[in-house]
Amino acid sequence: MLRDHLIRLGVAGALDKLAQKYFQVEFLNEERLPRSENGPVLLVMNHRAFFGLEVYLLGSRLYSRDRNFDFRPLVWKGFTEGAAGAWFRSMGCDTVSIERGSALLEKGVNVLILPEGVGATDVRNRFNAFRTGYLRILKQQPVPIIPIGFSGVDESIPWWISHNRFLAETFMKPVDPSFDFFLMPKLPVPRPTKVVFKVGDPIHVSADELNDEDAIHRHNESIKSTVMNLADEAETHRRASIAKSTLNRWWHKLAEGRIQQLPF
Repeated sequence: MLRDHLIRLGVAGALDKLAQKYFQVEFLNEERLPRSENGPVLLVMNHRAFFGLEVYLLGSRLYSRDRNFDFRPLVWKGFTEGAAGAWFRSMGCDTVSIERGSALLEKGVNVLILPEGVGATDVRNRFNAFRTGYLRILKQQPVPIIPIGFSGVDESIPWWISHNRFLAETFMKPVDPSFDFFLMPKLPVPRPTKVVFKVGDPIHVSADELNDEDAIHRHNESIKSTVMNLADEAETHRRASIAKSTLNRWWHKLAEGRIQQLPF
């Protein structure tokens, strides 16, 4: 796999160092991130739009800390089976399914889930619904959940949005029928703005605690709330860090992007 070859060459460490400069990346509570000797975990994180910058930044940090660490992001089949499928698979991604997630955890492989899934493309909301599939994976293979929230990716990859019906139906609804808008990045991207991750305490949920739909939805809402709080805390830290330096404040006024409406 290309990913493993790049890790052996030290590319992950180099990218992590670059990210610390270019994105001023910080990981709060980094000691809570898993290592290869800890056994498999399920990493659960919020998600922003198409590019998945947060996944590359997280992966670079995980592999720079531990070259033997192995994790697989589970992603929408449109990525692993679409035009860019070879790239996503070479980077270790797998098509999301309960069966695949369970099989990977059973083999001792760590799994990353972004429960907002393709719905996170809806940049009109800061957080979208968490799908419950990751808890159904845990019902079959109970492992600790490591919740992670981040802030700053929206500012690094801002978007233009249009509610043009033709564009929405042509380009967005084939991805998700609920999308009634058209989305395109505001160039240049990615912009060199600060990104902060915050890692939460491990969450332990036994299979018995997921024995019915009400329990699954109750735990899902609790975990979503935890991830949202971590993202809010990451945002507070991000803003405070930027404010410490006049130069950094002005830099972010110039470099940060905002989501804006297209005139059509």
